Amino acid sequence: MTEAFIWDKGSSAERLTDERESQEILAEIDSEIRRDGGKQNYSHQWKAGDFIISDNLAVGHEATPETQYPVEEVGLRVLHRTTVKGTNRPQKCLALQDRSQRD
Repeated sequence: MTEAFIWDKGSSAERLTDERESQEILAEIDSEIRRDGGKQNYSHQWKAGDFIISDNLAVGHEATPETQYPVEEVGLRVLHRTTVKGTNRPQKCLALQDRSQRD
């Protein structure tokens, strides 16, 4: 959970928000995310072979409540952070996609 935000970073006025300010900012962020019935939100329906690449500096994200259920109920959720540079566009692994369609 976010405990604080930094105001005026790098300046002589730099300071952390107090608990009240932090809660107000988080409430404002939450309100923006849920605005218009969540039309700007994206929820992925996972299929075998899928992967998502996102820019965490530009995308807000949160786990849905069911991701906190026991692994036996929802399976293992794994997140890898990486930095990549390349010339080939990412795509699904066709072998995995073909296998999932047979199952």
